[in-house]
Amino acid sequence: MIHKATTLKFVVPEMLAVAFGIVILIGIVYFTHKYPVPTARADANHAAVSGHGDAEPLNPGLSRVRLLVSGMK
Repeated sequence: MIHKATTLKFVVPEMLAVAFGIVILIGIVYFTHKYPVPTARADANHAAVSGHGDAEPLNPGLSRVRLLVSGMK
């Protein structure tokens, strides 16, 4: 009886969670192949969002400081 209760409490929900995760991963792969993101947009988003010092700004003529100062005027 205890073995059956343990199975229902832990094993079944864990198997459902794993199956749900696999379905989500398959869906992600399917939709990224069906609707690819344009490379130029992906590079621009990466440079704007990454926050790393090695990423080039979207407009190389203006640094981040100049953009902040120009927005304050």
